[in-house]
Amino acid sequence: MVSIYDIAKEVGVSASTVSLVLNGKGKKMRISRETEKLILETAKRMGYIPNMSARKLRVNKARHIPEIALCWSPTQHSLFLNTFINVLQNMISSGEVREMRFMILPYKNGELEKLESVISTNYFNGIVVPPVLKEDIEFLEKTNIQVPVIMLYGDIPQYNLVSVDNYKVGEEIAGIFHRHGHNTVGIMQSVVKRPTISVEQRKESFLNSCQDYKMEVKEISSGLPAPILNKVEEGKIAAQKMIEENNFPTALFIQNDLLALGALSVFAEHGINIPEDMEIIVYGVNDLLEIHNPPITSVSYPTEEISRECILVIDNALNNPGTRPVRKIIDMTYVFRESCLY
Repeated sequence: MVSIYDIAKEVGVSASTVSLVLNGKGKKMRISRETEKLILETAKRMGYIPNMSARKLRVNKARHIPEIALCWSPTQHSLFLNTFINVLQNMISSGEVREMRFMILPYKNGELEKLESVISTNYFNGIVVPPVLKEDIEFLEKTNIQVPVIMLYGDIPQYNLVSVDNYKVGEEIAGIFHRHGHNTVGIMQSVVKRPTISVEQRKESFLNSCQDYKMEVKEISSGLPAPILNKVEEGKIAAQKMIEENNFPTALFIQNDLLALGALSVFAEHGINIPEDMEIIVYGVNDLLEIHNPPITSVSYPTEEISRECILVIDNALNNPGTRPVRKIIDMTYVFRESCLY
């Protein structure tokens, strides 16, 4: 890799002169235009690549802008990332929180430990992480992270938590179905290699609550041998399987919005009337659920509220070093529509 010393040797000037020019300070330090031009042309010809990490560190130290790592798995809903960035920009521009920068660190679910060399050092001023698998929770439990950590799932005492109560959601949906007089209900979810903590918590509490209410529960899936990316297609397969097996509950909780859209299209094709034949509640955010005929009741992750609380927790931790970790649980958002009224 070409260094400023290589450029200095080539041009015949000092390394400090090359550094000043490459950092845009040539005019201020009264370096001649001819020398500036020669240095820049030589740097380009030799393929010089600036050390952005070092430059970023110098700039941030000068302006005191904290950097936060946002560990992110591509399998998670992109809506959260979009909302988080919008909320952050609004809160900074309004002066509600201090200026801060976020760097996205991609990782695969279950492989958070591969980021250990980055998140266990003091490279960042804070870390936001949504660990959705047991392996990632266990990694965080045994890792000594010195900067403030905000978790979006899991519950580790030494770290901040801004999350939702998935157990409560399963209980509430079972309670709604019981209140509506159902005796046979169902839960539909995707085929996965390793289920996420949130999905399993909702399922567990739903099944336990149905048992308490003495409702029979049908667990419904596509039955595919392996996961597929096209969740709409998987929902169609699961619904078609229900029809072929004549396996119909009178109320159904679907754990994914795309899965639901596929299933709903098949139900409509076969003349299954919603909610007369089967009430439906879907977990997830999707505008198509609102314009479906009939509109579908949904419960969703409170993306904007979680984003806002997360940023406030980070801001407080930055402004008050050593503050004790906080635990904030945000209520899920229910939108009751014709498929299942409250």
